[in-house]
Amino acid sequence: MWLKILVLVAAVAVVVYGFRALSGGRQTKVKRDGDTQPPARGQARDGAVDLVQCDSCGAYTPDAKHCTSCGNLTKN
Repeated sequence: MWLKILVLVAAVAVVVYGFRALSGGRQTKVKRDGDTQPPARGQARDGAVDLVQCDSCGAYTPDAKHCTSCGNLTKN
């Protein structure tokens, strides 16, 4: 009976630590002073495009003259 419980606890520990190792530190680390704010964002990646919201349909389209969803003009 005790052996089954011990094996179950070991299996759960392996799964938990395995997921932590695979996540690669993607979670926000808590600083020592208690500040939990995520680090500031850097510059946009290469090839990133600004999107503009269409006034008529509300769809976001690349910074262009015409909306790709409804065909109406968009503001820039």
